[in-house]
Amino acid sequence: KEVYDQNLTIHGHCPTYHGNPEWERSCKWDRDCPDNLKCCMYMNKAVCVSPIIVNEVCPDTTGMIGICVELCTSDMSCPYGQKCCSNGCGHVCSNPIIVKPGDCPRHGLTQRCGKRCQHDGQCSAEMKCCPMSCGPACRHPV
Repeated sequence: KEVYDQNLTIHGHCPTYHGNPEWERSCKWDRDCPDNLKCCMYMNKAVCVSPIIVNEVCPDTTGMIGICVELCTSDMSCPYGQKCCSNGCGHVCSNPIIVKPGDCPRHGLTQRCGKRCQHDGQCSAEMKCCPMSCGPACRHPV
């Protein structure tokens, strides 16, 4: 679970954690962590860990026709966490699509589907939204 601080937030997401939080540096906010580490909550203790860096892109507008007005000029003119994106005609503030690092594993017909998704941001921790025989589902990257 991520610990948010509006004064300084380190980009990225908290990874799945397999260590012992007693061994890590304690924190209250991202600004308490050195070297671009992120303050994340594990087993009721906030600790500094290396974040998963994600790429945030605008939603695909292929074939869409949006309103032809300019409601933003750059990401800085949008609320925190949103991007200034084309809507097919003008530009509006939108929630970005998260693209996580790594590649999807090859899928076989015998694999279980798991949690259904439309993009990486809907999958927990480092998991990606990958094509499966039953449709897109969250998988661990390779």
